[in-house]
Amino acid sequence: MSRFQFIFQSYQEKITLIICVIISLTLIVNNDSDLIKNSKNNTLETFSFIYQPFNWIDNQLFLIKKLEVISSENLRLNLENQILKVYETENVRYREFLNFKKRDNYDFMGADVISKGVTSNMSSLMIDRGLDYEIKVNLPVLSSKGVVGKIVNVLQSSSEVQLISDVNFRLSVKIVPDEVEGILRWLKDDICEIVELRKISDIKVGDIVLTSNLSLYFPPNLPVGEVVSILEKSDSSNRTVRVKLFSDLSTLNQLFIVVNESEK
Repeated sequence: MSRFQFIFQSYQEKITLIICVIISLTLIVNNDSDLIKNSKNNTLETFSFIYQPFNWIDNQLFLIKKLEVISSENLRLNLENQILKVYETENVRYREFLNFKKRDNYDFMGADVISKGVTSNMSSLMIDRGLDYEIKVNLPVLSSKGVVGKIVNVLQSSSEVQLISDVNFRLSVKIVPDEVEGILRWLKDDICEIVELRKISDIKVGDIVLTSNLSLYFPPNLPVGEVVSILEKSDSSNRTVRVKLFSDLSTLNQLFIVVNESEK
């Protein structure tokens, strides 16, 4: 073995380090030269395939993160949209109620439904108004569209409302414009009936049904529903009228209690 080879093997690591340092310094010093630039570009282009898997992973991580942000934003917008829909529905109900209130001279107290079906043998619900608000038994209860029931039980901070859909509920009503009076009772779904009305009365489909002056607890002229059919029997001098309620009893959320009739 020659002396040169012996020296190289003995100092191989140091010699390699020195050569690398020299090359690095040369590249740094000549960084702006066209030769170095071309060499760098050629090298990058030649070995670019090495970086492709890493670039793909980076892109996937970026897309996953972006998808998480978009999903979160989409969820937030959906929640806001649902809240706005609730506010829109409430706004429509209150606007209808305000229009109704302009036509009649009553004082009302708003209440929210807090539970339904509270009594097994009666169609009823609970509202968040009670003795704290001076609520009393038999006060009429309305939705924004018309009569739905009356107060039957009062607790400290809540009250039970008996709905028109209860089989024992009766309401004295009149059919306008003919002013025919009768007793309304629930039949099924949102349909009620008034029985034993005189055949000579001039009742038509589409006539409006209101509370009458004969009601013990309900002030007169509260809206109830409209006539949808008239049933007559040839062997009877009376007729039965079917009435569709203005209020949808299956979707009650905000109600109004008639606390007293305002002085004119």
